[in-house]
Amino acid sequence: MGFEAYLALQYLKPKRRRGFLNLITVISVMGVAVSVAGLIVVVSVMNGFDNDIRDKIIGTNAHVLVNAYTKEGIKDYPTLLRRIEAMPGVAAASAFYQGQAMLKGENGVIGVMLQGVDPVAHSRVARLKENVKAGSLDSLRPKAEGEAPAVFLGSELANNLDAEIGTELTLFSPVFRMTPAGMMPRMAKLKVAGKFQTGYYEYDSNLVYLSLPDAQALFDAAGVVNQIGVRVKNLADAPEIAAKIQAMDNGVNFWAKDWLRMNQNLFKALQTEKLIMFLILGCMVVVAAFNIVSTLVMMVMEKHKEIGVLRSLGAPAFSILRIFVYEGLIIGVLGGGLGFGLGLSVCAFISAHPIRIPGGGSIYYIENLPVSVQASDLGFIALLAMLTCFLAALYPAWSASRLDPVEPIHYE
Repeated sequence: MGFEAYLALQYLKPKRRRGFLNLITVISVMGVAVSVAGLIVVVSVMNGFDNDIRDKIIGTNAHVLVNAYTKEGIKDYPTLLRRIEAMPGVAAASAFYQGQAMLKGENGVIGVMLQGVDPVAHSRVARLKENVKAGSLDSLRPKAEGEAPAVFLGSELANNLDAEIGTELTLFSPVFRMTPAGMMPRMAKLKVAGKFQTGYYEYDSNLVYLSLPDAQALFDAAGVVNQIGVRVKNLADAPEIAAKIQAMDNGVNFWAKDWLRMNQNLFKALQTEKLIMFLILGCMVVVAAFNIVSTLVMMVMEKHKEIGVLRSLGAPAFSILRIFVYEGLIIGVLGGGLGFGLGLSVCAFISAHPIRIPGGGSIYYIENLPVSVQASDLGFIALLAMLTCFLAALYPAWSASRLDPVEPIHYE
């Protein structure tokens, strides 16, 4: 240990005769600790919300979505499906037909999004099987002669329609037919066979699953699909795989987008919110830095004579500067260490004893406060704390290094 670091430690040791200086030193350390702990907890909670919402979205949707440009659908989709499944990095793919319709129940008429799927194939792409809350996917099969098509409703949609398993609903398809009364939308009876819950309100209040042949019949699209969902092995590879699928057609019959592009507005909003919270709470570190400045200024005033003695003994001005810079860094290390311990302890406590969000579950089904600690955020917070403490120590250290060595000891 150099003599500068040794003297910095000695100057910071609490002594009985300078109680006020000891107090403000402790306040400086605790200021850094509280600000660092606050940053860790808030950023970890923001990460938890981000991860929770992302998991719900990609758990319901495919990682890559291939969508037809026109109502004619994707041409020769079985061949395209096989080519996609054979691509490196692709875990599974499923073709389905999606369209909008009106659904009439006991409580009125609601606009919905119908997805005609193969339940076995679609469960490999999305969490259809895991999301089922009532009923069995085995009932989601093509209807027999004289039967009503079986459908699965989102939990919120079922509540809005007051529909239970076995309830019959009336579907109004956007496909129009000529009748004696003029052009009328196609109508069909549907039977509720089950319910699902994704945890994402937009899907649970709007989405309806039925078998692929039934959907094709309702939309007069026999043998046609308009979407292919793709699940990738590594989520980070989704943009690259989407680009490769797009290159198969050069944008003539279909387009392909990855999950991040399809939800970019939502995730940009979450990232912006996290950045704003980080900047606001980062001001706490700046406030703590002012405490460090005041502590070191008073330390320089108290050690005025000692600084003169050191200079007269040949200590260069840079060594005096290093002494007080080290003091600022020691305060930063002590405060940062306490802050990390406190922040991580709070995060661990929240994880072990979930805190219920008031009104939680009404929109995204996030009932408890989510926490996700990321090493990159911890590293950035540590760097921010140390850099702030270093900058706060520069002015007092520079002032100490500029002292005239003769003046402090002139009357000694």
